[in-house]
Amino acid sequence: MKKKTAQRKHYKDEAAIKAFGEKVREARLAKGMTIEELSNALDTDALELHPTQIGRIERGETNVSISYIVLLAKVLDVKPSELLDFE
Repeated sequence: MKKKTAQRKHYKDEAAIKAFGEKVREARLAKGMTIEELSNALDTDALELHPTQIGRIERGETNVSISYIVLLAKVLDVKPSELLDFE
């Protein structure tokens, strides 16, 4: 008899993802950067974000890892907590 395998549901807080993206956009604009300039500043040996991907983040269309949150905060001269400060 075959065991049933439970399908995992992935939790995705779409409101939080959208709010995070808005915070990234606000921080980028406050720094006077274009999406392309932010992409170039984020291009490291370890991580890279294409301008299209940054646009998707800012529109709340994609979830990002902690590594990207920390790198975005560093380049935007804000604390990671500031990008996550929403209700």
